[in-house]
Amino acid sequence: MTKRVNDRDTRANINKIFYLFDDERTGFVSAKNLRRIAQELGENISEEEINELIHRADVDQDGLVSEEEFYTIVTRKIKD
Repeated sequence: MTKRVNDRDTRANINKIFYLFDDERTGFVSAKNLRRIAQELGENISEEEINELIHRADVDQDGLVSEEEFYTIVTRKIKD
């Protein structure tokens, strides 16, 4: 199994990435934020795919991804 983020990446660096998504500084990443990032990257992603991304990371099921939830999903080990 490998990590999504190298061990040398610190919590502070992951938080910097979080705030690239959370451009409105709400403390959360929303579907709106993911749509913006996808558009900026030139990715064509459906509303269903955006909702699935939020759902996978959203532990407390409030429809938003908190900084802690973001950290957890980014550092989670990938299953083979």
